[in-house]
Amino acid sequence: MRRLFFKRIFALSDLAIINLINGLFCTNYPPDGRITYENREATKRDLTHRFADVFLTIHPPANHDKNRFFSDYKDVQSHHYHLEAQMYYDKTIVIRVFEYGLWNALETRDNDYTLHFPEPVIIYLDEQDHIPPESTLNIHFPGLPPVTYKVKNYAYLDHDVVELNRRKMVVLIPFQVLRLRNLLYTNGFPENFSLTEFEQLKDIVQSDILGSIEANLMVGNITSDDASQLIELASHLYEQIVLLFQEKGGTDTMKPLLPGALELPNDKYRMRIDELEAENLKLTGRNSELSNRNSDLSREVSLLKARIKELEKTTAVK
Repeated sequence: MRRLFFKRIFALSDLAIINLINGLFCTNYPPDGRITYENREATKRDLTHRFADVFLTIHPPANHDKNRFFSDYKDVQSHHYHLEAQMYYDKTIVIRVFEYGLWNALETRDNDYTLHFPEPVIIYLDEQDHIPPESTLNIHFPGLPPVTYKVKNYAYLDHDVVELNRRKMVVLIPFQVLRLRNLLYTNGFPENFSLTEFEQLKDIVQSDILGSIEANLMVGNITSDDASQLIELASHLYEQIVLLFQEKGGTDTMKPLLPGALELPNDKYRMRIDELEAENLKLTGRNSELSNRNSDLSREVSLLKARIKELEKTTAVK
């Protein structure tokens, strides 16, 4: 289920995902860049299938100077990324990430002599203690110096909403709902569980989610379609929390996290703007018709005036 929710965010606009990559890797790709996604499936020798989460490549805009786009980075491969999501810290996942990266490098190679690995990151969605900034894998080749393969770790819930918004990583904001899940586990449900405390945290999470989406939409970090999808994703995540709550013996009377979630606070203003723009378009068309009619009448008046002058000249001669 975690993988499905995480992969949902990559159905969002290229703008939103480029902002995510910039936030995760401290890069500065232009917002009008283009993203392509690579195959995530690999077939092992025993014919079993393994799936990575996301491989993506950022390309320069169509009208952009490609050399300038890549000038701040070491090579083209710095634009190729591998993102994995985990709930819990796993020391051995670095081996799987290396394995996925190797499969991808083999599949995307442009010659038989060079393999380019994507730059990886593991996003830990649940609250965890003692997650190191990076995971390493030491690789030894006979007769060569050891190679250290490094994977960046990003502990999501260790970063507050202010930082997420500052780094334009709003596509991860629905996972704030997981704070409610942690409350169920850390308080020893149902013995030490407080529904009041749960509702209070839910109000904070709701405010953080709606406020962040609204603010990022207003400044152009995401599209209106992105905003609706993020709210829908947050609602689905909360539904899973409610199911967990009920499975643990809780009541089924919990209110939705985001009632009327698909309508953002500024939707009514955008709808009014759309109405006014449509009305203006009609008026523009009507004004154009009136302008054309006015031009026809002006030409007709000019012809009549010219005819009158001719008649006056003829009368004067007689």
